This record gives sequence, structure tokens and C-alpha cells, in this order.
Amino acid sequence: MTAELNHLIDGFRVSQAIHAAVELGIPDLLGDGERTADDLADASGADPSALYRLLRALASLGILHEADERRFSLTELGRPLRGDVPGSIRGWVRLNGRDYFWRSWGNLANAVRAGENSFSSLHGTNVWEWRAEHREESAIFDEAMMSATAGAHPAILAAYDFGRFARLVDVGGGNGALLAALLTAHPHLRGVLVDQPHVVRGAEPVLRAAGVLDR
Repeated sequence: MTAELNHLIDGFRVSQAIHAAVELGIPDLLGDGERTADDLADASGADPSALYRLLRALASLGILHEADERRFSLTELGRPLRGDVPGSIRGWVRLNGRDYFWRSWGNLANAVRAGENSFSSLHGTNVWEWRAEHREESAIFDEAMMSATAGAHPAILAAYDFGRFARLVDVGGGNGALLAALLTAHPHLRGVLVDQPHVVRGAEPVLRAAGVLDR
């Protein structure tokens, strides 16, 4: 029982190790191949000794496989950490390791004592206004939401008959990924994306790539 509890308590270390690998670009550098720890260190700009220890930690978790001569490759478990594969969760990992996100959870006990929102008590504003002023963080959040929901799009399309409508309004639709999927599946539909102004502006590339921007 204690071992199981310790496993839960130590979960933050695992999260940070995975986040560090994604921020260094390790999953994308590996792709479908195998590279040495020193080669990965050169490519990512990391310290060779420190990176090797990180890679071994990820191998112990089943995310990487270590072969002879310090050669590493991604396992099936680690493959979704790549940014270029279907079902990628790279964006979700990046969000969960961001400093502001991390510190908000670190302030949880104080927030519960005071009955306050943890993020607002640290930053003096709500998270949505803060992200509107920090565009890089807003873009990472949008990528995370896309990572978290993209896998559900087929199930959403299958579960409900959206084709009986002429116009669809997606409120809080983020970068428009779900709306793009719906419009692609139903060519007669026209869509409206409702979100904060900077979020809607950022949705244009997604809708254009899907070929539905004019709808």
C-alpha cells in the first residue's frame, strides 16, 4: 500500500522528466529511428551526461528503449510524444510542464485555505486574461487543447447527426480544430467560431489547412 502511495506522490517527477524530453525535442529527433545519447545531446543542445541520465529514466518508464552503446529509440508508449504523428499529445505535455501552470498547482494548499483561485492569487488576474497578454503561452494552451480533444473528434462525429443543421456555432472553440472536422464531414454546413479575439485569430491557419476557412 505504501509503495502504491509513493508511486502517486512521485508522479510529478515523471511528468517533469517527460516534459523535459519534449521541450528538448527528443521524441521528434528520434522519430522512427535510433540515435545515441551523444548524438541526441548535440542535436538538442543538451549536456551529454545529464541527457543520458534523463534518457535512462525515460527508458525505465517504458517510454524509450535503450540498446547497446547508449542507443535509444521511442517505444509505442512514447510515440505520441512526437509532434508529427496522429494522436500526438505533445501539446498537452508542454502545457503541463509550463512554469506558470506548475506554480499554480504548487500553490494549491494556500488556495484551499483561502478559498481563492490559485492562479489568480499568484498573478492578480484570471488565467484567460493572463494568456491573452502572453501569446506564446496562449499558443501552447491551444496546442494542448488540440492534443487533448483531437482523438475524440471521430467519436463526436459518429455520436450526433450534425448534418441536419445548416449553421453550427462552436462557443469556446479554441483554434477551430473541432469545427474544421465538422465542416469537413458535412460540406453543406457553415460554421461560426466564438472565442477570445486573439484565439479566433490564431484559428485561421487551422481552418485554412482544412480547406474550410471560407465557410
